[in-house]
Amino acid sequence: MLLKEEIRKAPGDFGHILKAIRIKKGYTREQLSERASISTRYLSAIENEQREPSYDVLYRLFHSLGISADTVFYPGSDIADNSDAEQVKRLYMECSERDRLIIRAMLDTMLDNK
Repeated sequence: MLLKEEIRKAPGDFGHILKAIRIKKGYTREQLSERASISTRYLSAIENEQREPSYDVLYRLFHSLGISADTVFYPGSDIADNSDAEQVKRLYMECSERDRLIIRAMLDTMLDNK
C-alpha cells in the first residue's frame, strides 16, 4: 500500500507531524480520536510511531483535522495548502446539503450582526 510505504520512508516524522497539527488545531487526543472513531490508545500509538494507520484511519484523521494528506506527507512545502479558507472549504464539501444550508444561514447571520 503506497501510504504505508510513504510512512515507512519518514520514520519518526509522520506521527509527530500529526500530533503537532492536532495540538495546533487545539484538539486533545480524546477529542480527535472521538471525531475519527478510533481509540485514544490507538491515536497515541500512531503519534508515537508505534502503529501504522490504515488508509481508512488516515482518511478519518485528515478529515477530522480538516487537512489534506499533503499537509502531513509534505510538511513545509508549497504542495500543502494549509490556509484556513481551504480547510473550511474541504470540511464544507464533506457536509450534507442540509448541513451546508445550516452553515450558510449561520454565516449570513454572523455577517448581518457585524
